[in-house]
Amino acid sequence: MTNKFYKFLTLGALTLSTAIAFTSCGDDEEDKPEPVIEPLENTVFILNEGIWEANNSTLDIYHPYAEPPVLEKDVFSAVNGEKIGDTGQDLIAYGGRLYLSVWGSNYLAKLDLQGKVIEKYQFKADEGQPRRLAFDDKYIYVSTYGGKVAKFDTTSIAAPVAFVEVGNNPEGIAVKGNYLIVCNSQQTGADGMSVPDNRISIVDLGTFTLAKHITSDVYGNYQNVAVVKDSVYITYYTPSYSVEMLNLDINKGTLTPTGAATKLAPASYEGLLFCANVATVYDENWNATTNTSFFVRDVTTGKDKTILDLSAAPELATATVYLFDIDYTSHDLYIGTTDYKTNGTIYRFDKDGKLLEKFETSSINPSKAVIF
Repeated sequence: MTNKFYKFLTLGALTLSTAIAFTSCGDDEEDKPEPVIEPLENTVFILNEGIWEANNSTLDIYHPYAEPPVLEKDVFSAVNGEKIGDTGQDLIAYGGRLYLSVWGSNYLAKLDLQGKVIEKYQFKADEGQPRRLAFDDKYIYVSTYGGKVAKFDTTSIAAPVAFVEVGNNPEGIAVKGNYLIVCNSQQTGADGMSVPDNRISIVDLGTFTLAKHITSDVYGNYQNVAVVKDSVYITYYTPSYSVEMLNLDINKGTLTPTGAATKLAPASYEGLLFCANVATVYDENWNATTNTSFFVRDVTTGKDKTILDLSAAPELATATVYLFDIDYTSHDLYIGTTDYKTNGTIYRFDKDGKLLEKFETSSINPSKAVIF
């Protein structure tokens, strides 16, 4: 998404201590060149989820084409005078604004392109905690752990337009045509055990009512959904907590196994689905071994191709990928990794799979990159 009308911070603001220029170290700091900031279409907003109840979610802003590239850390705190809260769940851009869902602190916020809060909606207890976001026309949709999806008019998010009931603790949502696809996950049963939901909810956007549930024989506990041209891909947790992938046919009401992937980045304009797969197995002593791979699927042919040259970042072959997003203009791929304890790392690769940049974020669990 681009919006040339909006410009970003002045160079003076970018010399604050929250701005970090990616340059080689020299003996004289004054010899470093002044970073040159490009227009907004070359800006990446990075949401760091943080850890539950730690109040350490942050929003960073990265300028990949500045000379040298610049990362502004924790801009939300800088411009709002307060922290995001617990925990930053999802971030999308629509109409020259950012929309942020915060799960633990239970709100949806509309931000300007400096990260300043314009408007906020605090979810009520019976509405559930906000999770994932999607948009269509002038509306923002929010899945909530109240078993609902909320609909907001972007002209004002002071109150939701409507709610629709779906399944248990819905996670990922996506728009396809006149439908909203909702991934239901699981809830805690009366015996304290987790009960997975094996239904995908299909919402008619024209009436904002539940059109139908699509069920499958798999375990359920669906997580993410990606739409690529006419194809829809769903990820879900198996009983052993590996992550598998399904192909959804809305008209036929079927879910068909189609490989394994933990993170999906659709490139609908090219009919490509970029995938990261983090496969972790445990031995009898619960020692973990992780193997991570990256591939792209042509949804027309169904063929997969390995991507990324990891020779400059061999650690990615065993890393836990928490963020996986694509720049639809440059085709740069952004990968964020986590160890759940220390600040995350972002890797930026070009369309040919070459590593361009690697940098540390301002907090733990980088989860989303929104690219202008």
